[in-house]
Amino acid sequence: MIILQGILRAATTLVGRTDKKTGEVYPSRDVLQVETVDGRGLVQMDTITVPDLKPYAEKVGKQVNIPVRPWAKGATVNFMFEPVQAPQ
Repeated sequence: MIILQGILRAATTLVGRTDKKTGEVYPSRDVLQVETVDGRGLVQMDTITVPDLKPYAEKVGKQVNIPVRPWAKGATVNFMFEPVQAPQ
């Protein structure tokens, strides 16, 4: 398991929609937006679909740890080792 750690910037429900070209129906879904900093010091925003917003509703603006798994659609997934800092 991988933990995505960052600042929770949004916890919301995206409304469902129907694709005008294909007619495919997309249901509503609960999502989190988590701000992280990469190894270069650049900010990145990740949007994660979650089964329930309740555990996160009061944590907007705070650091969160979200269990995730990597995936890549049509791309290679790369990982970089980052040593864990000991508490000071």
